[in-house]
Amino acid sequence: MDNDDAHIAGDFFLNSSTTDTTRRKTFLEHIQRIIPRQTIIYIQYCLLRIPFVLIYDYLFTEKFSSLFENLFKDLTQFIDHDNYLFIKPISYLIHSHLFQLLIQVTLRFSIPVLGLLILILLLLCSDRRLVIFYSYSISLLVIYFDYQMSCITDNQSSSSINMYILQFLLSSIYIQMLNIRPRVPSYKLQTRLCHLAPFVLIITHYLIPSSYNIYLLKIYYLIWTFIHLSELFIYHQQTIIDIIRIQFIQDLYHLYGNFGLQTLINYLQTRIHIVTLLKIFWLTKILVLPLCIRTIYTNPYIANVTLNINTTNLNDNITLENQTMTYNHTLVNTIYFTSLFYGTETMFTLISLACLISHIMKSISHRLFRLLHLWTEDVEQIGTVVGVMFFLLLFQSNITRLDLNRRHVPLLKAFSLLIVALFHFLHTILEPQLLKVAMQTMTTRMAFTQTDGNQQEEKEENENEKNIPSTSIFSTTTLRSYHHRHVYTCLSILFLVITYIIILWRLTTFSTWLLAVTAFSLELIVRLLASLAQYTVYVLDAHNHLANVDLFDEYIFRIKAVTSCFEFILGVFLLFNGFYILCFESRGALRALMLAIHAHLNIIKNLRRGWQIFRNRKSAWDNVNQLPLATNEQIEEYNDICSICHNTLTSGVACITPCSHIFHQKCLQKAFYATQNCALCSRPIIIERNLHRE
Repeated sequence: MDNDDAHIAGDFFLNSSTTDTTRRKTFLEHIQRIIPRQTIIYIQYCLLRIPFVLIYDYLFTEKFSSLFENLFKDLTQFIDHDNYLFIKPISYLIHSHLFQLLIQVTLRFSIPVLGLLILILLLLCSDRRLVIFYSYSISLLVIYFDYQMSCITDNQSSSSINMYILQFLLSSIYIQMLNIRPRVPSYKLQTRLCHLAPFVLIITHYLIPSSYNIYLLKIYYLIWTFIHLSELFIYHQQTIIDIIRIQFIQDLYHLYGNFGLQTLINYLQTRIHIVTLLKIFWLTKILVLPLCIRTIYTNPYIANVTLNINTTNLNDNITLENQTMTYNHTLVNTIYFTSLFYGTETMFTLISLACLISHIMKSISHRLFRLLHLWTEDVEQIGTVVGVMFFLLLFQSNITRLDLNRRHVPLLKAFSLLIVALFHFLHTILEPQLLKVAMQTMTTRMAFTQTDGNQQEEKEENENEKNIPSTSIFSTTTLRSYHHRHVYTCLSILFLVITYIIILWRLTTFSTWLLAVTAFSLELIVRLLASLAQYTVYVLDAHNHLANVDLFDEYIFRIKAVTSCFEFILGVFLLFNGFYILCFESRGALRALMLAIHAHLNIIKNLRRGWQIFRNRKSAWDNVNQLPLATNEQIEEYNDICSICHNTLTSGVACITPCSHIFHQKCLQKAFYATQNCALCSRPIIIERNLHRE
């Protein structure tokens, strides 16, 4: 909101500080006891801007498209009707294929883009300017309705008193709109014209002949309209000039050029509150439009109709004598179909619905991750990711053009995928925390193995070893390491995902969508099992239950390698499944683009990364094996520890580098994954070795 101009709601609270105890409190002052003033100002901010968003959304509806096409057809018929010579080239141009294509481009792109610029301009205005804009618009509508009522009353044989009452009400509305705006010299003249309107109607109807009264009414209302518009153009000419010069677009372009796109988006979000307006717009559309303006949908189609058709003469028109419809006109059906239609009517509405779903999922994820003690800064992004994913799923399903009784299917499919995506994101945050707990367990075990506090624990283990072998993983201390909330969370997610897939396979029929959800869930199951397997390896190593401690890193690598292979196979399966959907079920440019992105990110890049890791490990092992082993004399002469693991060097497992430094073979192999330089002097080991050999 613009802080330079005073809020309109603030005007209602100016008198609240008065010391006059006899003054009666206004209605808004009583409301202020229940609702804070800042909340009222925020409600006013939204109410002033939601109508513009509703009007912009109307540009995407089928009714606007049909209205635009009907106007174009009427224009074409009018031009074809006239046979003037200079009109024939225009008629030929209108009927050309290029002009028809231009009309479609204008309807689909030009009008929405122009409407978006006007919408941004109106949303950036302050509350005071918007109220003035509404006052001029409502005043103009009052003049129009007043004129129409005068014409209707004039054409009737007996005028109704209700018309005069309505005209007096319209006059009072016009006076209120004048009082909202700043006082101008034409205020008194407009007030008198407004007060005289009902009397002019009476005079023209009763005292002037009917052949002249309609012309006098037109002249009167034209003068009134001219004075009203002259006030607008005279006293707000600077604002109109700025709009004509598109000054606000230049300001936004300079902001983009100087600070970048992210700063521009943050500025618009701060000034306009785009996400909040879109959420309120969606709720307003499904509540206000059906009740006040547009149609209420009770049933999408006729479920069953029994017709009695009179076909005695084939040349006669078929008449429907009786018609029986099995509609289910319940309140639940009415609310359901009406909300479903208006909630998924246009692409702009889908964006608003995605913002609402994003806000809901963000609130749920915040509470869930805080409850599980997994809160990180990455959780803030889950709302944006879910909103974008939800919109893309609905957009590629072409939900706005589906029949009303089938629109719930893409919504349910999108929500099903969002549930699995939320579990994926939960596992992404959970896995580092789970491995962190495993590392802490290992470090704690290594730090206190030699303390006196562990002697009692060793006695208990010795007693248990009578029944359990020493290498058993089911010892008391080992099982105690699994009693952690992160482990329970991982097992709970695994159970919920498996149960969710079983329910989907029981409730739904076999389809490509079900295969996609299953593959997406299997990928999550494999990742969960891999995380638990890595945690188990860490725990076993901490309690000295591994068969070969030197193979610890090899176990971790194999677990990650198997997981990556499963993910690659499932990624290839999802690619072929999506390609089948693209070819035989639902075609679209967006679906093809998403498949291309999936193939590049999840298949090609993963394949290259996996092959590079495999080559690095192989080359690292080959390079280490080429180094000579250090003898006992060399180790004694070196008289130091391994600089990588800080453990004692022993012959048979230690190698010497060309720069005369000694390391464990396993340690040097791990170091070679990152760099082929010495860990102490940073010299290239392989190059020096080759030079030494030459």
